[in-house]
Amino acid sequence: MKPRERAIRALMLEEPDRVPMFELEFQYPEEIIGEPYVLSENQTGWAVTVFRDFLKTDKERIRRGRNLNVTEHNSRVLAETCKKMGYDIIRVGFVPDPLESLRILRKIVPDHLIAGSAGGTLGIPDGKNMANLVYQIYRKPSEFKREMEERIKEEIENIKRQADAGAEVVFDCTDYCLKEGPFYSLWVYKELIFPFLKMLVDAAHKKGIFFIKHTDGNIWPIIDDLVATGIDALHSIDPSAGMRLSEVKEKFGDKVALCGNVDAASTMVYGSPEDVAREARQCIRDGAAGGGYFLTTSNCIYYGVPPVNSITLSEIGKKYGRYSKINSAFKY
Repeated sequence: MKPRERAIRALMLEEPDRVPMFELEFQYPEEIIGEPYVLSENQTGWAVTVFRDFLKTDKERIRRGRNLNVTEHNSRVLAETCKKMGYDIIRVGFVPDPLESLRILRKIVPDHLIAGSAGGTLGIPDGKNMANLVYQIYRKPSEFKREMEERIKEEIENIKRQADAGAEVVFDCTDYCLKEGPFYSLWVYKELIFPFLKMLVDAAHKKGIFFIKHTDGNIWPIIDDLVATGIDALHSIDPSAGMRLSEVKEKFGDKVALCGNVDAASTMVYGSPEDVAREARQCIRDGAAGGGYFLTTSNCIYYGVPPVNSITLSEIGKKYGRYSKINSAFKY
């Protein structure tokens, strides 16, 4: 079965030939294929945050990118990395021109499901904006709602452009909760978050593409309303916040596909390959039966994750994620 079909089957809550896999990001392709991402001198956004603020490697990456088409190079590096890792969805990232990257990826990896990104709903603010944002929400809710309406209109157009460029799924990575639970009062989610999220989901569906929602944290107090927005899949079912994949599968497995949840904050970083293998097999036990499941970490593959652990996770998915084995109650 081709990766694209495998992913679509899971998003339709069906059983493919094996459990599909993806990662929101893969930050060190040089460890897998021997080539790094590069940066352009005028590049902005998350790529610069990662490679400048987090890793202090922006100067070298800019030097390497001066004589390259950065979007083309990084798209190819991403595609080759994801293919080698056995991923079924490839999400655009670390490029100055995401729409062009979508077009490139549709050409060079037509057998994969190509993903863009959505956003715009109210998430957990950073420290700089927190006081002002909370003031607006609680003191000027009507005015804030009007601002959200304008923001969502723009984001709907962004989703349409991505779909036209070749995206068949979009990821929304806005975090809604902390480990302890929801960041906002529950009325904020009901009135100022989920109605707008549903608008984004509906816009994606009107364009014929899927919508996957990521959020960290303990989402139990809001999960019913979150699933009711019509999202096609839920990522990450955060184990560090006490979320249990088996419990979410039991309650919502017939309504939404599930993605996760090998612990990216502990097991993937500090665990041995054996620890990763053990947890990945448990995730397959907990989430795969009946279909509608993707084996992933609970966040992404970032520089703190030893390469051997990311490779181990993929190998476990390939070896133990076959539905012929799952359905015959195989022994580990």
